[in-house]
Amino acid sequence: MRVFSIQHDRQGLTEVARVSEHIDGVAEALLSYQGVAGAVVLSTCNRVEVILDTVAEVPNSCLRSVLNRGYDTAPAWDLYLGEAALGHLFRVAAGLDSMVVGEREIAGQLKRALRASQEAGQVSLPLTIAIEEALKTSRRIANQTTLEGTGRSVVSTGLDLIGAIDWPRLRALIVGTGSYAGAVVASLRQRGVTDITVHSSSGRAATFAAGHDIDHVTHLADGLAKADLVITCRGQGAFAITSADVRRPHTFLDLSLKRDVAPDVATLDGVRVIDLATIQEHVGEHIAEDARAAKSLVNAGISGAMTKLRARVVDPVVVGLRESVMDMVADEVARLPHRDLTHEDAALALRRLATRLLHVPSARAHQAAEEGRTDAYLTAMAELYGIRQDDMIDADKLEEQTCPVTNLKVCDLESVHGMQEAM
Repeated sequence: MRVFSIQHDRQGLTEVARVSEHIDGVAEALLSYQGVAGAVVLSTCNRVEVILDTVAEVPNSCLRSVLNRGYDTAPAWDLYLGEAALGHLFRVAAGLDSMVVGEREIAGQLKRALRASQEAGQVSLPLTIAIEEALKTSRRIANQTTLEGTGRSVVSTGLDLIGAIDWPRLRALIVGTGSYAGAVVASLRQRGVTDITVHSSSGRAATFAAGHDIDHVTHLADGLAKADLVITCRGQGAFAITSADVRRPHTFLDLSLKRDVAPDVATLDGVRVIDLATIQEHVGEHIAEDARAAKSLVNAGISGAMTKLRARVVDPVVVGLRESVMDMVADEVARLPHRDLTHEDAALALRRLATRLLHVPSARAHQAAEEGRTDAYLTAMAELYGIRQDDMIDADKLEEQTCPVTNLKVCDLESVHGMQEAM
C-alpha cells in the first residue's frame, strides 16, 4: 500500500488547491500501470490523498510521473509506504491530522471517495478493507471520545478569553474559510453577534457567506476598516495580516496552526492578539486525554486491519489447497466400483486418498532433511497440522500404529512412496 499526500499543514492550502485542479483522471492513469491494483483519490480543501494498492516492483518514480502531469512545477508529494501508509490513512480518517482535530467531515469525504472508486471499478479488495477499517476506527473515536467537539471548544474558549464585551454591538470579520470558520459563525451568533463579515483571498468568501447568511468583502482592507474583532482561520503558512494592515485598535483571534497574524501586530498600541497556542492551553486537559485515547484506538485499528490484510494474502493458497483435496476426493469417488459398496471398497478408497495426501509432505520431509531444514519442516507441521515434535511417533513403534479413520497401518516414508508408485 502507498499513499501520496499533499496536506494543509505540510505543503499549505495554496498547494492543496493547486494540486486539486489537476487531480481528476489520475486514478485511471495510475491503474494503467501493471502492478497497480487499486486507486482511491481523496481531494478536499485541506488535503489531497492518492491511496494505492500496488506490488512492490512498481517504481515510485513512475507513479510520481503520472501524479505530476499537468503541473508547471511538480508538487512535493509526501509518500507513505506499507504500514506507515496504513497509519496515515487511519489518522486522516479519524481527523487527527485535520486543521480541527477530531472533525468528522473528513470521514464522510473518504467514504464518498471509496464509493466513487468502487462504482468506477478502480478499487481492490485490500484497499477496500483498509479504508473500511479506518472508517470503523473513526466511528469508534467519535463514540468513545469528545474530540468531535474540539473545534467548537477551541472557538468558544478563544472567545471567552476576549473577556466581557458588548457582543451584540460587536462587528466581526472572519479571515479565511478554513475548518474553524463555520464554528466561528455559530459561536458568534450564540453570543448575540449579528454583524459578521468574511474575507477569503482564495475566492471562497462569497460561497461561504451565502451558505451561512453573512456578508463578505473582496478586499481585506475594507473588512479591517470596520471590524472590532478579527478571527483568522486561513492557515496557508504566510501571514494574512501584518502591522502595515492595522490602522486602528483591534482584537485578533488567530485560529491557524501556522499563524495568520504576524507577531509584530501584537506590539501595536490598542491591539490584542490571542493565538491558537494560548487557546489550547485553556481548552482543558480532557482534550489531551481524548487525543491519547484516540491514538490508542488508531493503533488497535491498524493492528486489526493488518491481521485482515495478511489473511487475504493466504486466502488463494487456502482455496487452492481445498480445491486440490476436493479434486482428489472426486477422483477417488470416480474410481469406486459401480456396485453396492463394501466396507473393503470404502477402506481402499480412503487408503488411496490418504496416500495421495501424504505424498507431497513426505517428499518434502526427505528434501528438508537432506538440506538441513528439519527444524523448519517440523515448525511447518506444527502450524499446518497441529503436530508438535513431542507428539510425533517413535520410529521403533511405527509398525504398531494404525490410523483410526482408515485402519491403515502407519508406515515409514519409503513405504508411503511405494504405495504411491503402486497406485
